[in-house]
Amino acid sequence: MAWLPALALAVGCQDNYEMVTAALNTVSESSPVTGTETDATGATGTESTTADVPTTTAVPTTSSEGSMSDSNSGTTDATTSTTATSETTGWDPTATTGPPATCDAPDDCTGMGEGDLSTFVLPFFRGEVCYADKLRPGDGLPISWNPCVHPCIDPQKTGWRYLVRCSGGVGCEIAFLQYYREATGTGCPSDVFAKFNQAGCKYIGPHYGLSEGLKSFGYPDDKLLVPFITNEDATAVNALEPAADVWTRIDGHTQSPDRYIPLSVSADNPAPPTQCGPGVPGCTCKEIGF
Repeated sequence: MAWLPALALAVGCQDNYEMVTAALNTVSESSPVTGTETDATGATGTESTTADVPTTTAVPTTSSEGSMSDSNSGTTDATTSTTATSETTGWDPTATTGPPATCDAPDDCTGMGEGDLSTFVLPFFRGEVCYADKLRPGDGLPISWNPCVHPCIDPQKTGWRYLVRCSGGVGCEIAFLQYYREATGTGCPSDVFAKFNQAGCKYIGPHYGLSEGLKSFGYPDDKLLVPFITNEDATAVNALEPAADVWTRIDGHTQSPDRYIPLSVSADNPAPPTQCGPGVPGCTCKEIGF
């Protein structure tokens, strides 16, 4: 009979978790992976600086080995469109001949294709990222992306999503994924999704993201990850694939060391800004993926 109270407690916790999840209208999944996992999304146009803040979060479950939760916020459908010329990018729009680009290493390109490309989801591959790496417990982590995209691509509907997982007593990892929810291409060369010459980059950011308060951080191994993912991965991320499956996608790629950024989370740190970008005090900027 000694097991009855424990069973009742487990059932009560499950009911409470399901009630919270239903009330927040989130996508929630569990998996055997240990650690805490949180997930939220946002989407904005390039002119917005506040609408991309997540609005909901799920209450994480806990256990001696860690815990997992998954939450998603609403999105908006603001769009953006820019143009580029060969004078500003060094790109010749007639250069569409040649074999498809090859990937010599796992993170050399996000996909394959050339010519006119119908609507697809394009992930952040290369560009400048700005972030606050000094936070206090409970602070949100601000971040911005200024993606390098090929001039032949017309990106629309900026989106982003973040996930958190923790290993008890060791540290937490927050992965921020930025992507264009709708993009098209016109007359694209074979290296449109590859590491083409940096001089040919078209930049249309920055795009801004902000996590909710980091409740479980404050350990030596806390870090931010701006992961490499493929176009196919980004499509699943945009479709709100469960967080555990997104982590499987991230872990299935060789992530370059420059995509990992150590975080200091301490009550002794100053308050971070609520938005990061070039020249913002309390923010660090770096190029990733080149």
